[in-house]
Amino acid sequence: MNSSFTLIAIGSALLGSIANILARTLLKNLKSRDILGINFLTMGATLLIISPFFYSFTPSIIACSLVILIAFIDTLANYFFFKTFEHTEASVATPILSLAPAFTFLLGWLILDDTVHLSSYVFSFLILIGIIIFSTDFSNFSKFKTATLQPAILSSFLFGISAIPSKYLLSTLEAINSPTLYMFRAGLIALFALLFFNFQLRDITASQYRFIFFRGLFVIGQWTLLYFALTRGNAGVTVTLANITPVFVFILGALFLSEKPTLKKVAASILVLVLSFVI
Repeated sequence: MNSSFTLIAIGSALLGSIANILARTLLKNLKSRDILGINFLTMGATLLIISPFFYSFTPSIIACSLVILIAFIDTLANYFFFKTFEHTEASVATPILSLAPAFTFLLGWLILDDTVHLSSYVFSFLILIGIIIFSTDFSNFSKFKTATLQPAILSSFLFGISAIPSKYLLSTLEAINSPTLYMFRAGLIALFALLFFNFQLRDITASQYRFIFFRGLFVIGQWTLLYFALTRGNAGVTVTLANITPVFVFILGALFLSEKPTLKKVAASILVLVLSFVI
């Protein structure tokens, strides 16, 4: 993978870690179904305002279908993403939320012929298991499984598979550029959230709206960089690098959220970092 695209993917991870920290702060007082719709409505509107500077889309039945498919998958992925942060520290949730590369490698190989060495694929799953073990609160496993493990794994799986149609749309079809794809994605997720989750705008205060907008800027940057890296890089490697967020979350969480740097959290962060170098 070209070094410039490697740095772009890592930049996506850094912005994503800040977004995760802000999500945890925001979801202490809001429900995931309420933030889901307004979060993406705000980001979609922001991008729409500046879209004359970047808009590029060649519509076709395949391209439009893929955009809708990506948005539908990511609507569910984001719901479970926010659900994880309702009851979980950012430094605990993020390692499990960073397991998407394992699913991207498999589907990338099956669908896009994005091949990797078999040993890298096997090792990624060994690290995946290790991350779950080091991130699990065995003292209260039942609560951890329901509040953290289940929604985080579902979110990772969905984000992992959505990278495949995104890669195909951006790289193979070359029908759209990264900011345009994210603008469409954000708008459609807001629509799906309204239809399926019935989010309530009246439950959000003015200060929370400002916070959502501020966080949205980091998310826009995170996903625009990820999509840009996907246009040229291997899907699995790109998603892996974009998911080394635990390394950054561990540091930011300790600095700004007073989250204690336990051995388990350090180990989980290191394992994800190892994943980014080994594969």
